[in-house]
Amino acid sequence: MYGTLCDTSSVTETLGDVLGATTDLVRAIDRLWRRKQLQYSYHRGQMEAYVPFWEVTGDALTYALDFYEVDADPEERRRILESYEHLEPFEGAVAALEELGDRGHTSVVLSNGNPEMLETLATNAGLAPLLDDLLSADEVGTFKPGPAVYENAADRLDRDLRDCRLVSSNAWDVAGASNAGMATAWVNRNREPRERLGEEADLEVRTLASLPEALV
Repeated sequence: MYGTLCDTSSVTETLGDVLGATTDLVRAIDRLWRRKQLQYSYHRGQMEAYVPFWEVTGDALTYALDFYEVDADPEERRRILESYEHLEPFEGAVAALEELGDRGHTSVVLSNGNPEMLETLATNAGLAPLLDDLLSADEVGTFKPGPAVYENAADRLDRDLRDCRLVSSNAWDVAGASNAGMATAWVNRNREPRERLGEEADLEVRTLASLPEALV
């Protein structure tokens, strides 16, 4: 959901409106917020100290604001955090999901987001009618790229791991799914080099729009 179907940098408009900050500062806060959100999820997974992803996202926001010495009162912080419920879909996301459905694929979200986050965002982004299910790492009490998250998804779908394909623009997620035994497709929008984690995507595309045809 985050970074593949929906653009996490959609929060910059709210950051600018609430904080009245410069464009450069808003972009810096956005980048650090996302980076710390992922880092905290990795750390909590390794420490076996799970909390819902909404709390992780809030902690990451607090860190980013503190790092740049930006004062935000509780109401302002609430407004910024809630922007995560109104992320914009990437260009081509809706069309790709529609085409995948037309081709007979089962399309589900597999995300670190806790169920309430995913349900709210899927509805607000207009993606809910195009998705067959929303699967959350919350069900196993840890975060991707832990193998249990991918294994649980296959169990929920009543399929062998090898018969499931994770599609992600996050290379670390692709590596995690590959390590667990899933087929993978990397949406490499930014033409990044592959990660050096011993696992590579089975399929690489540049855009979501090109995915359905590439899966033939």
